[in-house]
Amino acid sequence: MQKLSLKGICKRFPGVIANDNISIDFYCSEVHALLGENGAGKTTLMNIIYGIYKPDKGEILIDDKMVNIKSPKDAISYGIGMVHQHFMLIENHSVCENICLGLKEAPFLNPQKRFANKIEKISEKYGLSVDPLAKIWQLSAGQQQKVEIIKALIRGVKFLILDEPTSVLTPQESDNLFITINKLVQDGLGVIFISHKLEEVLKISNKITILRGGKVINSVNPSETNKNDLAKMMVGKDVLFEFNKKDKEEDKKSVWTECQSNLSGS
Repeated sequence: MQKLSLKGICKRFPGVIANDNISIDFYCSEVHALLGENGAGKTTLMNIIYGIYKPDKGEILIDDKMVNIKSPKDAISYGIGMVHQHFMLIENHSVCENICLGLKEAPFLNPQKRFANKIEKISEKYGLSVDPLAKIWQLSAGQQQKVEIIKALIRGVKFLILDEPTSVLTPQESDNLFITINKLVQDGLGVIFISHKLEEVLKISNKITILRGGKVINSVNPSETNKNDLAKMMVGKDVLFEFNKKDKEEDKKSVWTECQSNLSGS
């Protein structure tokens, strides 16, 4: 089983340590969630894997062999793809033109003649239905995400990074995405799922690594944890998810009484 390893990754920005000595192993044929609050260092770490940032310290290894990833092009050559939270598509170009952009084997003019059929096959296999000839500006956010996933798959990636993928989706689109992810994993891909949403991480993941303040707090199996424990690891303290409805109604009544009293006295 192919493995992507991070060893002692550090990344510092002015006044901020984004990643502090992070070591994680990701495997093909599983969904590995990276869970943390905003600012925990999740996206920075993935941008390092994808060659957008260069680490100040540490190593990236594939099957225990060190690799030097200096750009997204390098990452793709090593079988690593990434779908960013904010999509990297050209709105006035077609789906097919966006997917083929940068492919050596794709002709500059009319790439749809050669690749439309291949795109449709990938779409059908993984539930990523999208019109290859449609312009990006004509598509919903969920459809644009499908284009980004197909764009990675057509390049033969083995690891697919999804950065906060449900943030732009409806509940139905999120469910469809999870079906797609399961199909990808069944086909041997490794999916790195970045999120701060506890329910979806517990639902989709085979492994969960929690980041806080740029550090790895723990790595756990979903079957061995729960929402309360994950939240505590994320923020460093107990988190209250439920409230007493009766107490809330009493609070509302108290505030209303106080307002009425203040109005009467004015």
